[in-house]
Amino acid sequence: MDRDIEKAFDFAQEATKQLIGLATGVIALTITFLTDIVKTAPSGSEVYLQAAWVVYLISIACGVFTLQALTGQLERPEAGAPSIYSSGIRKGSIAQIVSFAVALALTLVFGFKAV
Repeated sequence: MDRDIEKAFDFAQEATKQLIGLATGVIALTITFLTDIVKTAPSGSEVYLQAAWVVYLISIACGVFTLQALTGQLERPEAGAPSIYSSGIRKGSIAQIVSFAVALALTLVFGFKAV
């Protein structure tokens, strides 16, 4: 396999892992300090945080799907040169990034309401 293609797969894999790690970390951090956070939050604002958790989980699932698609693309020699631009990888990656951004926005909305 071409060195540039190999490097592209490495970068795509690392970016996907980073978003999975960030989403997992935000969930863990907000759950850890949940009692402290929700005490000061106005009633009804916790819905934003709960929605954010669900969307973070969707982002994590899309990231796992993307990692599997990356692996599958590398294992298909009959399909020609592997590419990070295959539809499975692109769709999973875009879904992961969009859901992470939405979850982050929901977390920020909760934070602004809680202050």
